[in-house]
Amino acid sequence: MASDGPGSVRHLVISWADRVLALQNEDGSCASAIAWRKGLVVSADEAAGDQIKLHARDGRQIDAELVGRDPSTDLALYKADIDPPLLAPAAEVLPGDFALAIGRSATSECVAAGIVAETGGAWRSTLGGTIDRRIRLDLRLPQRAHGGAIVDAAGHLIGLAAFGPRRTAIVIPAETISRIVDRLASAGSIARGYIGVQLHPLSDGHRGVGAIVVRLDDGGPAAAAGLLVGDSIVSWNGEAIRGVRDIFQRLGPDSVGTTVKLGLLRAQQSATVDIVIAERPLK
Repeated sequence: MASDGPGSVRHLVISWADRVLALQNEDGSCASAIAWRKGLVVSADEAAGDQIKLHARDGRQIDAELVGRDPSTDLALYKADIDPPLLAPAAEVLPGDFALAIGRSATSECVAAGIVAETGGAWRSTLGGTIDRRIRLDLRLPQRAHGGAIVDAAGHLIGLAAFGPRRTAIVIPAETISRIVDRLASAGSIARGYIGVQLHPLSDGHRGVGAIVVRLDDGGPAAAAGLLVGDSIVSWNGEAIRGVRDIFQRLGPDSVGTTVKLGLLRAQQSATVDIVIAERPLK
């Protein structure tokens, strides 16, 4: 079989060559981006800055304007003069499936092949974003391919290439991209929950359970609900709080406007308060 014939890795790379773009940040760092649909390009928020330049396979430099970004799902959206063909998302992704990371450097495609190592259900990022599926890859993702495409053996899009803990290669699934792109394109931002506190982990004497309030924002939801500096938040709607990160993971877009019952430890006495989560103010 020809090395670039149907079914070959090279054939997959060729089929994606016009859709994956090189991304150059203002500081000179480089990554990749996906031409998502007419007029829109998506990349990894962690890899892409506000001011970028896009480079196509044919050497063209494409102007890009930031539409919005969502650090909680690691996605950034840009407006650009592109008109790619419609995407075909991968319907099913299972451990052991072939996975190909495709990015672009200044001179050529940037590729890594491997397999899907682990899959699972929806999960929350450390910033509270909902990722529709857990997909971890067994491949060494090149830095320049960060923000590029992960495709299956049929050339269907699994999602966007990103780095997880300890630089493991993970995927932001196509369905997550579609959902966040639609929100960013219409609103320019993704709402984040906000309670208006600065927190610090409890000491080891409390076995790492909970977080102590060290500052309250004037007029914030926590101050309005009656929280005090020195209160320790130990539960959220009856579920134990393990630490500061556990609280902020719960402040995703879906939390805005909801009422939460916080369990507190105040002057060695148990207490509860109801707090209405607000939208994080834009800085």
